[in-house]
Amino acid sequence: MILENGKTRCSLNPMGAYLEELYIDGKSIIRKSPDRHVTHGGAAVLFPFGNRIRNADYFYGGLEYHLPQNDGKNSIHGLVRSMLFNYISGKDYIEFYTYFRSKSYPGIAGISVRYEIQENEFRTLFTVKSLSRTIPVEIGFHPYFTVNSEYSIDYTGTAMELEYKDEYFPDGNYFTVNLKHTDMNRLKLDNAFLIESDILLSDENHRVLIKRKNMPFAVIYNGEYAGENAVAIEPMTGAPDVYHSEIGLVNLEKGKIFQCSYSISLLQ
Repeated sequence: MILENGKTRCSLNPMGAYLEELYIDGKSIIRKSPDRHVTHGGAAVLFPFGNRIRNADYFYGGLEYHLPQNDGKNSIHGLVRSMLFNYISGKDYIEFYTYFRSKSYPGIAGISVRYEIQENEFRTLFTVKSLSRTIPVEIGFHPYFTVNSEYSIDYTGTAMELEYKDEYFPDGNYFTVNLKHTDMNRLKLDNAFLIESDILLSDENHRVLIKRKNMPFAVIYNGEYAGENAVAIEPMTGAPDVYHSEIGLVNLEKGKIFQCSYSISLLQ
């Protein structure tokens, strides 16, 4: 499915409400997956959790739930990537929607992912409504931004990196880091950060501004699957292992709605 406005164009797939690639003003902004794996390119939707859940199980409301083990003994990147969404569309938007329920999850949710396109801006809006009981919610996206040669990020205020108990799981502590104007090629990252301001991504060809609402966390990844031409800057409502750490966890009561969004603008 194609959504376009002038030289701004994206390709979307109702399977997982997945953004396959994005061009703004004719420039590649979100890189297509080189191997068709949806978390190796494009921008996958991560719900009802983003990143990893340790040992693929958790307790909620006094009951134990078991998630699929798809990252060693852990579970990663949510449960909606293989779900087929319904959709409605208009001139400048496509909105995917479905009901979410799973034996691995406490309740039922109505969810939608709306993509809106302007001449130099692209926006993604996620809406979730609890339909049955209080449910645990974390929302994330996994966009791979195209970069060339050296690239850097900038932001206002302070970036706080989450300390991990081991390789992947936060222990509740933070420490201050300075990522501003650093050649990110020199850093090998698969880390979660609390960065509450907008993020500016720059390389020799373009500058991209990433704005987020209700998504103060970001996982930055430039490892194996990013290759030499991309970096994943993943907006998140919470931290990895959110069902255990509860860092950023949204406990959404029956009948209540939660929304979050991120937008991408090309500055040059």
